[in-house]
Amino acid sequence: MTFSSWKMNKYYYKEVELIAFFSRVNGKCQMKKILMPCLLLLSATLSLLAAEPHESNPDYAVTNVPSGVRVFASLPINPEGINVVAGNLGNYESDFKSNFRNHMNLWMEPKSTGPCRIEWKLHAPADGLYDVSAVASGTGSRLTLTCNDEKQDSAAVGNGWDRIALGTIPLKAGENVLQLDVEAAKRFQFDAIDLVKPAVKAALLKDALAMRKSPDWFKDAGYGLMFQWTNRATPPEGPIKPWEEKVNDFDLKGFVKMVEESGAAYVLWSITWGNQYISAPIKSLDAILPGRTTKRDLLGEMADALQARGIKLIFYYHYGYDCNHSIDADWMKASGGYKADKTEFYQSWMAIVSEIGERYGDKLNGWWFDGGQRYYNCHFDNMPGDQGILSAPFKELTLAAKSGNPERIVAYNPWIKPRLTEYQDYYAGEGKQSFQGLQDGVFPSGPQSGLMAHGCFIFERRWGHIQTNAVIEKPKFTLEQLTEKVRNAQKGRYPLSINLEMYEDGSVSPQSVSLLKELRKEIRGK
Repeated sequence: MTFSSWKMNKYYYKEVELIAFFSRVNGKCQMKKILMPCLLLLSATLSLLAAEPHESNPDYAVTNVPSGVRVFASLPINPEGINVVAGNLGNYESDFKSNFRNHMNLWMEPKSTGPCRIEWKLHAPADGLYDVSAVASGTGSRLTLTCNDEKQDSAAVGNGWDRIALGTIPLKAGENVLQLDVEAAKRFQFDAIDLVKPAVKAALLKDALAMRKSPDWFKDAGYGLMFQWTNRATPPEGPIKPWEEKVNDFDLKGFVKMVEESGAAYVLWSITWGNQYISAPIKSLDAILPGRTTKRDLLGEMADALQARGIKLIFYYHYGYDCNHSIDADWMKASGGYKADKTEFYQSWMAIVSEIGERYGDKLNGWWFDGGQRYYNCHFDNMPGDQGILSAPFKELTLAAKSGNPERIVAYNPWIKPRLTEYQDYYAGEGKQSFQGLQDGVFPSGPQSGLMAHGCFIFERRWGHIQTNAVIEKPKFTLEQLTEKVRNAQKGRYPLSINLEMYEDGSVSPQSVSLLKELRKEIRGK
């Protein structure tokens, strides 16, 4: 049973027990007017606790679907790659609704228990047989796929998001109609169908595994520190400084001293978060949109200082897409991010990421790419599906990310969904604090099969300190709680990234630093 389903069942049965108890009390004591309002409030609270994690996550709040008439277009099939046939690109309105969150289509939900249908038009260049899998979640649901008089039925969908094998279907040269029928039980959510020829699938997997790394330094790190410091980072009070001035005033010596005293084995540092501003003289970014880089190479100075102390460095990268906490329209327009065809945009992405990789070489040990859904479904913005690539060129992106250091590890954040590509090394682990059932720090099966485990979580209030005239709140955890989490991680051979908020000048909460120093004594023994 997954945590979310266990939590829902737990609170449901507690609610039933409480209702029964208070009903007995009411019958005996005639206190209905007093107890029932309290009961209703308690029931509502328990229902909130039982909700799915995304329902209360402000980072994934519901946003408006883009205006304009949606085009039901014929999707181009590439026989040499994996074709992501996303739910929002089909004809679904009669039976399904789009769950549009954080400025992207995250999944589809049926309007009834069904059977509910989504239909796509596919254009194939030649006849061929394709393996099919569906990215979906919904206990007890059944999927039936039909194409060119061939029908495939799935087994019941298990708990949580996963890839469900749906067998093979034939595509003929020219136009094809693909239908997915769903008999939904409980809460069913559907993202996309992957179509790939069996031989191509095997070759791509072999190629991806040859690139994959599984370093001991990462598995045995225990814990590192994560920071979301960007142009939007705020001081405890007063206005934000201009970007160049902010970077020039960053206290690197104080930062490195704090990291070293915390006992962190690595730093996971955001080079962007929302807005596309980078604290280094990156020429490829200047060529696309001037004024977003700095003369000071803060990233390089940080890489040098950390390497000198034996501390590894991983860069977090948010490519500037629209999200609930930030919209950078100037960057998205200049880079091609608002176009239906994302090919130009990913050329811009690769130019920036590869330049950074070459610039810092073996001093940069990894990447953590946020917004993975936008990579997986290039038409997350409901742009016409017949225009451009269906999914990001993951192999080329990962090769760019490993420029200058082929040992560098890479993750694409899928949030609560299964791995988005085999061309990565570890699980991004947003919000995760523990894992079970690993083999030598690696998922042996399931949604993240083959990837090294990793978790990252908020230490104080939120990922980054972007509130004005506010101090960083105290840590959420006690020393005992942190110590237990890290010791479990050491036993399982997976690292935990503890995310600290950071002020504009590079300083953090003294309370957080004090707690981390105590954690170092417990874990590192010094």
